[in-house]
Amino acid sequence: MKKTILKTMLLAAVVAGCISCTESGLKFRLEGKITDMAGDDTLLLVNAMTEDTVALVPVVKGQITPVEGTVKEPTYAVLTNKDRSAGLQPIFLEEGTITLEGSINGYFPTKLSGTPLNDDAGKMVKAVMDLSDEYEKAEDPDADDFLQRLGSITAGTVRQHKDDLLGYFVLTQFNEGIEQDEMNELFALMEPTFGEDENFKAMKEAYEKKAETGEGKMFTDFEATYDGKVQRLSDYVGKGNYVLCDFWASWCGPCRMEIPNLIAAYNKYKAKGLVVLGVATWDKPEDTLKAIEELKIPYPQIMNAQQAGSDAYGIEGIPQIILFGPDGTIVARDLRGEAIEEKLAEIYK
Repeated sequence: MKKTILKTMLLAAVVAGCISCTESGLKFRLEGKITDMAGDDTLLLVNAMTEDTVALVPVVKGQITPVEGTVKEPTYAVLTNKDRSAGLQPIFLEEGTITLEGSINGYFPTKLSGTPLNDDAGKMVKAVMDLSDEYEKAEDPDADDFLQRLGSITAGTVRQHKDDLLGYFVLTQFNEGIEQDEMNELFALMEPTFGEDENFKAMKEAYEKKAETGEGKMFTDFEATYDGKVQRLSDYVGKGNYVLCDFWASWCGPCRMEIPNLIAAYNKYKAKGLVVLGVATWDKPEDTLKAIEELKIPYPQIMNAQQAGSDAYGIEGIPQIILFGPDGTIVARDLRGEAIEEKLAEIYK
């Protein structure tokens, strides 16, 4: 899951229309359909950069009551529910009528059009969805080919939109499939326009750190303190055994989905010396402990790591599962699902 999460801001009142509009600027109109809303409710149109609410969007039996507003400049926005736990992005507020369709729980709109940036965003999303459908229907899908083709779509979009918010969205929020070298090239292309943006700088720094902690590099140590005890990654890594290390959080759904795979690896290979280790990342210790009990996790944890581990390894999304060799060398990153067992089976033949 992506680290950037919109903060919860409860409404004092629900009023349709634009909350703060300037007398001059870019006038937008938003209309369309929310396919998984059968009743009536009000959604929030939120500036993704500042997290400010731009407009309240009434939805009646799935149909958006058209909302008009004004922004001073093109704005990257998210249409989200009131507690900001689900939403649709990217939506670009610019001059003209924007039409969208999608599930509020769907992340991407299934249809997006009406203005230049939204037209191109809609085409990109369709290309990604078509590729995903092709991959899911294939009898023997090639994951590497899928990622390469996905990277071609996303990197191509960044190149085409290196000076605008669509390129910014793809580079900072949806860059799956883009290889490290190409990411560095794209960062350089966008530096003149977005070089002072804090999210852009943070992601660039994270990718630089990720390159420093790639496969074949020696591990980078970090420490965390919980209940008066200091724990370090070096307490486990570089001690003569392979270490399968999971950076995770209790609130992260994909993290929880990987736990059974890690438990299976622990049970199968612990007798052969494998160490499985959890690193509680961006999480409250009490929530981590509750999840450990609920999921019956048997392997040790570095508690309350917060940013320490993610900063050390350039981690922007979790779960991040890294395999360290007996001497502390990084053997593999980004292990998920069946790839965990495949890698361990190579080692413990």
